[in-house]
Amino acid sequence: MYSDLTLVPEVASIVREASRLMTERTQAGQIEQKGNDSNYVTATDKAVEDYLTERLLLLLPGSKVLGEEDDNRSTDRECLWIIDPIDGTSNYIRDLGLSVISVGLMQKGELTMGVVYHPYRDEMFSAEKGKGAYVNDRPIHVSDRDFRHSHLCSAMSLYDKRWAEPCFRVISRVYEASDDLRRLGTAALELCYVAAGRVELYFEMRLNCWDVAAAFCIIREAGGIVASIYEPVLPLDHPFLTVAANTEENYRRLADIVREEIPVTPYEH
Repeated sequence: MYSDLTLVPEVASIVREASRLMTERTQAGQIEQKGNDSNYVTATDKAVEDYLTERLLLLLPGSKVLGEEDDNRSTDRECLWIIDPIDGTSNYIRDLGLSVISVGLMQKGELTMGVVYHPYRDEMFSAEKGKGAYVNDRPIHVSDRDFRHSHLCSAMSLYDKRWAEPCFRVISRVYEASDDLRRLGTAALELCYVAAGRVELYFEMRLNCWDVAAAFCIIREAGGIVASIYEPVLPLDHPFLTVAANTEENYRRLADIVREEIPVTPYEH
């Protein structure tokens, strides 16, 4: 329906405008908890999502929105914007400079576009299906490093610490066999760093589609591999486990370790 349009410049412009609400930090101190003591939402999250929703729906009339902070989330796969207004809210509250805005587009069940903006470094990661991946209009590609020389980005199931132990087992095994570990606190940015060749491996126990939809498209267009390994398609209505890597060989090795330590998804949807 919309596949002939080149949307990235317009979406990137909207996202850049929305980022001013983040960097001004006028509402960063208005914090609520949602679900548990480690899961936060600020007034800025809500303001950014409202702004993006309004502008993106105007950009593609008839489209719908699935946003992290929206209580009326759509799961219509025909033409759906998937939004994380601030990925890395805990970082944002602490003013760590490691938070991004993520906007993905799903059309007829397929992720066709992704934009992830890191305002603190002014880096706009973007991709459209079949057109390659970019940062600030420069082409990017995954690295060719082997497993031994790879860096892993990961986390420890922050929002449900009952599943921390299997995460630690996976991380320990990968760390022993690879080069080093990074923990940035924003899944979208870490996955974009895989796409840009800055790190090579990624594993996280429990994510939602708004965390990764845009980055999934960016990684694939950059030549990498990413999947919710226990799900046939990207789930829109429940959490899932995610694995990504720069090469097929590294992906298989990482996925094998994950499956050995976590044979089935251990949590209910």
